[in-house]
Amino acid sequence: MLTIILPARLSNLDKFVTPVSDWLRSQGLSQPQTFKIELALEEALVNVCRYAYRQEEGLVEVRCQGMDDHRYMIEIIDSGIPFDVCAYPTPELNVCVADRKIGGLGVHLMRRMVDQITYRREGNQNILGLLFRTMPDRNAGTAPCQYGA
Repeated sequence: MLTIILPARLSNLDKFVTPVSDWLRSQGLSQPQTFKIELALEEALVNVCRYAYRQEEGLVEVRCQGMDDHRYMIEIIDSGIPFDVCAYPTPELNVCVADRKIGGLGVHLMRRMVDQITYRREGNQNILGLLFRTMPDRNAGTAPCQYGA
């Protein structure tokens, strides 16, 4: 398990994402699998950094845990204003960009990257759960094929 706690600042994004990426690779995930998780994590963290804390500065905690059957759970925990990402409406993607409401595309992207997303409020904390199912990389540790050799 990996836990990172830092102030909710955009300048700290790399201090969250890099250790999580390193941890995922140490768990045997391929670069494409890791990239997908990084993208969803970064979007969730950007939302916390921009919107969770109004006037005061707050902390954000990221917990990563490997589970059975090639599943990985990442929880993002903050004490900011309540925000249920699961209840956030899906943006109208078939509407002309000029007519579309601003916002929501990042949440939509995050939903598309994860296999399951959960939200709960415990006391004064938002707990966003991002569950990822990965498949073992069948080519890990093998030499590339050479045809006609």
